[in-house]
Amino acid sequence: MYNIGYSGKDYCYDIELPEHKTYLDTFQIDNFLVSNAEYLRFIEDGGYEDYSYWLSDGWDAVKKNEWVAPMYWEKENDEWTTRDFAGKRKINPDEPVCHVSFYETSAYCKWANKRLPTEAEWEKAALWNDKKKIKTEFPWGNEKPTQQHANLLESNIWNCCEVGSYKNGISKYGCYQMIGDVWEWTSSEFVGYPGFKTGFDEYNDKWFTNQKVLRGGSFGTPSISIRGSYRNFFRLDERWLLSGFRCVEND
Repeated sequence: MYNIGYSGKDYCYDIELPEHKTYLDTFQIDNFLVSNAEYLRFIEDGGYEDYSYWLSDGWDAVKKNEWVAPMYWEKENDEWTTRDFAGKRKINPDEPVCHVSFYETSAYCKWANKRLPTEAEWEKAALWNDKKKIKTEFPWGNEKPTQQHANLLESNIWNCCEVGSYKNGISKYGCYQMIGDVWEWTSSEFVGYPGFKTGFDEYNDKWFTNQKVLRGGSFGTPSISIRGSYRNFFRLDERWLLSGFRCVEND
């Protein structure tokens, strides 16, 4: 059992409330985000050519949009490059993969014999201190984010840091970079929590359809805006956002 949602006394968004009980089976979550090197193995193994890895709508998106790699990736002379805030550059194999849709993350997971975490699994892995039996606001505790904890907007890096960075930000379960760097896709549908009451009649509850939840913020997220319970949401085919993922296995 785990209590998901915001439990603090400071400001939060209505979609983080109310905190409520959820029941989880045992699971094993990866300590690290999926890297460019790992995602390249999926590509080189024909991941974008084999429909068996893809959800039906995802395969339609691959064919319609001629996807062969994450957004902004290009292959020249057998070498992959990307375009980002630093301009055009070679892919760094040790950075987390970025600009991937839910469909792509789902396909990768099937290829790897894993799956995406639910948002409750993600939040427990990020915030739960099993030794003390308490939930904290951030993976490292209740201290507000600093540049020693995570790669957020104030870091002024404007790019992902390599997988395994920010040892001061590790969760109690040993997970790195659960705050900052890339928004992490989950398998959960974006809907209101049980007992949800909107605080913005023309905003959040209007989007409770055909979207998936992302967690954790990115290198473009202000530190004042993020915490472990914050819920972002996008449609399954969107790739322009600073999005990546980590995998889970059933225990």
